[in-house]
Amino acid sequence: MNSRKLFAIVNRELGAYFSSPLGYFVLFVFFLIYGLFFWMICTGSHAATMQYFFANTMFVFFITTPLVTMRLWSEEEKNGTAELLKTSPLTIWEIVIGKYLGACCFFLVMSSVTLVYLTFILVLGNPDLMPLLANYLGYFLGVMAFFAIGLFASTLSENQIVSAIISLVILLGLWVIGYAGNMVQGPFGDFLKYISVLSHTEDFFKGVIDLSHVFYLVSLIFLGLFFSVKVLESKRS
Repeated sequence: MNSRKLFAIVNRELGAYFSSPLGYFVLFVFFLIYGLFFWMICTGSHAATMQYFFANTMFVFFITTPLVTMRLWSEEEKNGTAELLKTSPLTIWEIVIGKYLGACCFFLVMSSVTLVYLTFILVLGNPDLMPLLANYLGYFLGVMAFFAIGLFASTLSENQIVSAIISLVILLGLWVIGYAGNMVQGPFGDFLKYISVLSHTEDFFKGVIDLSHVFYLVSLIFLGLFFSVKVLESKRS
């Protein structure tokens, strides 16, 4: 995999978010939501923790991920640049990973404001650092898994609205299937709870790092990228 080519795609994707007012609008809305959540949680709990902040923010990303990722490939199809990418010297994996990392870099920009809140907590409180590390790890892995699914959904249709709906349906299924598992007894119920995203992020926000949860979220990221590659390979052929 050529790192220069990969960086070029990442840079192109990140620049696309800031080439229109939509990217700045999304940043403004998220900074506003972050600030509101942080203020409400700090004034309500009076605790030096980001547990509730990240748990609530994850739900916001569950709703908004389709809006952030729907353009990743659908826009290429709409603008007619998809064929140029598919016939370029770039491999499909380079295209997919580059686009995915571009979206994740935008996510890092969106999340940069959390460092301000973290500083407040470290200066004004006396928090345990390990739970904070677990909170951040679960937050980043969870949203990155959402984005991988959103990218996969974007490869399925050239219509951005359709891609967003597909992404939302998949995410909704992975979110609520755990509740179905609670109503089913036996191994099948345990299986439903296992494949639920919610069951693999809750422990992180409680300050616990469980490698089985890390494995699940990393596997979800890989599957999202893998299926994206397979869809684009089928379109190239």
